[in-house]
Amino acid sequence: MKVLLSIIFFGFVFGGIPTNTIFSMELSVLKSQNQDDPSCVTSKCHASMGKEAFVHGPVADGDCESCHELLPNEKHEFKPIKNIGELCYSCHDSKATESIVHKPVMQGKCTTCHDPHQSNYPFQIKESPISKICVTCHNKNMFEKKFVHGPTAAGDCVICHTPHTSNNPNLLVQTGSKLCFGCHTEMKDDLAAAKKVHKPARNNCTDCHSPHSTDTKYMLKNQIPNLCFNCHNDIEKHAEKSLVKHEALTIKKKCLNCHSPHGAEYSMQLTAQPMILCLNCHDRTMTTKNGEKLRNMKLLLEKNKDWHGPIRNKSCTGCHDVHGSDFFRILVKHYPAKFYAAFTESQYALCFNCHQPTLAEVAETTTLTGFRNGDRSLHYLHVNRKRGRTCRACHQTHASNLPFHIRAAVPFGKWMLPINYTKTKTGGKCAPGCHLPKQYSRTIISSKKK
Repeated sequence: MKVLLSIIFFGFVFGGIPTNTIFSMELSVLKSQNQDDPSCVTSKCHASMGKEAFVHGPVADGDCESCHELLPNEKHEFKPIKNIGELCYSCHDSKATESIVHKPVMQGKCTTCHDPHQSNYPFQIKESPISKICVTCHNKNMFEKKFVHGPTAAGDCVICHTPHTSNNPNLLVQTGSKLCFGCHTEMKDDLAAAKKVHKPARNNCTDCHSPHSTDTKYMLKNQIPNLCFNCHNDIEKHAEKSLVKHEALTIKKKCLNCHSPHGAEYSMQLTAQPMILCLNCHDRTMTTKNGEKLRNMKLLLEKNKDWHGPIRNKSCTGCHDVHGSDFFRILVKHYPAKFYAAFTESQYALCFNCHQPTLAEVAETTTLTGFRNGDRSLHYLHVNRKRGRTCRACHQTHASNLPFHIRAAVPFGKWMLPINYTKTKTGGKCAPGCHLPKQYSRTIISSKKK
């Protein structure tokens, strides 16, 4: 052995000796020192042993009997190894203190994955990439769908899973989204900067994304909106049952037309301020499925500066249900779709969310409405008749350039019926096509008081 050590030292000083050469030299020296106890590696027996890139320590030392036990009085006959795991754990740490143990480790089947002698791969793994070993037990189909996760495609399972033991479910090296953030650092930074973060993005990316492979883009577990409805089933039921559908849920990116699936600056993970978000689509004339024309709302608001209260508050959802409704124009409550309708409080439930119904229920008042001639309520006069005028007959519900959101004209068949409204200090006047010019004043004394 002293001769061997001298040769190895001399070789390293003057250029180095390959591991395989050292191994062969060691075995030759051992053999020459004891001809009665020949090496296991000869030209006739185990000739290739120790020649691959990664050699097990005892093999490299020529110490076969560390693992193999000779039978008494026999030459080159060994006892079968009954408990491989116990043998391996006599040198290697089993890490039994961790709560989740890989089944081959638990059963002591180390040689399922490792070659006990040598291999061309690190840790004496039998094959590379390591996924070739994993799929001998795990379902191969989970790796073969249309879109494959990077580590899965590379066959590098141990990027995410520890092969032996772990304190995390599925032998993961980290829990939840922390594992994903190890590679997806840009997402970690984006979520840290976001004011509103989607719960799955914060806690567990795999609630939405497959970690192996999927048939849906972005590794999603299902198509949108079905994926979203797994959690938001109340929205699913609401959208399905609604008589009036919002097309935003069915076109292009569907739910993601409005919501970010990860994080955003606005509540409900909206991708922009709510009204701006609505105007991203409602910036052109649209035609509904029943052929009705919807105005270019962005242009209307740009050209008309007297905005309705919800518009001033930039809250389209004050009047509209963005997921669907049973009412005209996806309104949150009932509002007459036509210009003429008999008055009932329920017919105007939308308006009476904010406005008091008494302004149209009381014939005489000096406080409930400013639209009066003395104490005669002109709101009451207009709506309480057989062909009552609805709110839209006089008011533009989004914006106008006239006070009180008064319309410049009302559609009447093909004709635009002018209103010609003018505000005065004590009231106003109008000269619409439906009657002669009339004027009103809140300072007129009621005939009952004359």
